[in-house]
Formats: sequence, C-alpha cells, structure tokens
Amino acid sequence: MTKQSFKVAKIISDTTLVINAGTSQGIEKGDQFKIIGKYGTEPIIDPDTKENLGTLDDIKGTVFASEIYPHMSVCNSRYIQDSTTFFSQNLLATSANNFLKDMGHHEALNVDKTQITGGLHESNAKIQIGDIAQLVN
Repeated sequence: MTKQSFKVAKIISDTTLVINAGTSQGIEKGDQFKIIGKYGTEPIIDPDTKENLGTLDDIKGTVFASEIYPHMSVCNSRYIQDSTTFFSQNLLATSANNFLKDMGHHEALNVDKTQITGGLHESNAKIQIGDIAQLVN
C-alpha cells in the first residue's frame, strides 16, 4: 500500500505549518504526517542477496492536522503535557486540578526560521517549504 505524500506549503511558526492537502484529498482532523526533507540517496544493500532494499528517509518531524480546508490543512507539532511537580494532586481542588492537567505546549519543530511567515496563529535538517508531508494513518 502506497502512502499518500503532500508538501509543506507554508510555515506559520515553529509549531505550526500548512500542507497542500485538505478535505478534497480525504484529510481529517488528527491525521498524522511525517515531514520528510528528501528520500534517502544511499542504498541499503541486503548482505546475503546483494539486493538494493531502498533508502532511508530524512525524517524532520511529525505534525497533526488541526484545521482542515478544501485544499490545505493547518498542522501542529506534538502537544506535550507539562508536569506539575510542585503541587500534590491531593492538595488541589478539583477545578484547579483540571486546570493544571490541561496545561502544556506544542513541541517546537526544527524549522528554517527565515521561512516563518506567520498566519492564523502563532533529524537536524530544518523543515522548509516544499518538504514532503506523508500521511501516516
């Protein structure tokens, strides 16, 4: 089964980018994409058969579709739950505990900061416009 691949079309911030696929391509909220700078060039050779097994991808990051349009999707990096070590859950009221459970942040993507253009909201290779966005699920 061939995985669908799209491209990074815009970098909004170091946590948010836009890919060139949306509802017209079957993208749904929560779909996961691997950002691949390029497909590898160094072949992996089977030691027994000497068959070329292919190349390894240069995976730059992972994003998830959050806002879907007909021909594009806004994607965010992984959301990281912040741990609150200074408060014991036993000491917190239920409402305060629920508030603290929801605190977190989006993981920063390793983007080329010169290509951040802003917009809706704010491997070692930097993510750039034109990089491949491969649908994972």
